[in-house]
Amino acid sequence: MDEVIAFSPALSSKTGRLLQAGGEGSSPARGRRRRAFLSLIRPGHGGCHTGCRPTVALALALSSVALLPISGIRAAASDSRLSSLERAVIANPEDLRVCAEYRQQAIALGEFDRAISLFKTLTGKSASGPNAFISLALAYIDKVPVATPFRRIFLGRDAMLAASQAIAREPLLLAYFIRGLAALYYPDAVFHRARGGIADLEYVRQRLSGLSPEPYHARVFMSLGDGYWKVHELPHALSIWTEGLRRFPENAALRERVSLGGADLDQVVGRSLDPAIRVDTSLNELFAGRLNP
Repeated sequence: MDEVIAFSPALSSKTGRLLQAGGEGSSPARGRRRRAFLSLIRPGHGGCHTGCRPTVALALALSSVALLPISGIRAAASDSRLSSLERAVIANPEDLRVCAEYRQQAIALGEFDRAISLFKTLTGKSASGPNAFISLALAYIDKVPVATPFRRIFLGRDAMLAASQAIAREPLLLAYFIRGLAALYYPDAVFHRARGGIADLEYVRQRLSGLSPEPYHARVFMSLGDGYWKVHELPHALSIWTEGLRRFPENAALRERVSLGGADLDQVVGRSLDPAIRVDTSLNELFAGRLNP
């Protein structure tokens, strides 16, 4: 019967340490659990004898599960969820909703490179569509806040290139918006990209003008005004923000920009364009409507 109570190699050493220490941490309750456990595995201790060893196998199995850290269980479940979403993305890389859900899970786990690698592989196929490139652009943006300032330069560049490749396949407004917004995060005195970003955002605003207003359209007005602020054209910025507020009077970000001035306004817009602060790339705003008419 000795083989019945053999430990799994992955659990035996930890279980032994836990038994010696009375469990992780110390408390009267853990001490009682240790004594009860020993009564099962020591022949003749607490009335046990060699014939009880099948019971020992069950006790060890249950004990091992109970001693497994909750954080480890959660981590394994999260990784399993990411792998499941990964398979869904591979099956349909043009599904922006699935890809966005996958990226949000990757953000939560810090798996930025894994997401980038997946979308680079998918966009490397000749039949890849524009949405796969949009997801690649957003995967690069997702990594920006945790990267070094030097590395952010290249992540932004790669995001803009991916958005351009999406546009080359189909001129989707979402791709123009991503490319335009990414350009605003660069120091304009060095990289001179703000004007190009403004041009992309103006293109999106013009195309939206003939559509029924959707709440997410407000973000275009906010970002475009931020672009004009970036190039020190404050009257033009205020005009854009005011137009946006007229169309979306409930939007707090636009109302704040219109109401503030001076250093307070600079602080608000500067924070909005700070690459160290994570941008919401969940696309939740879009799924109630569509950015692409």
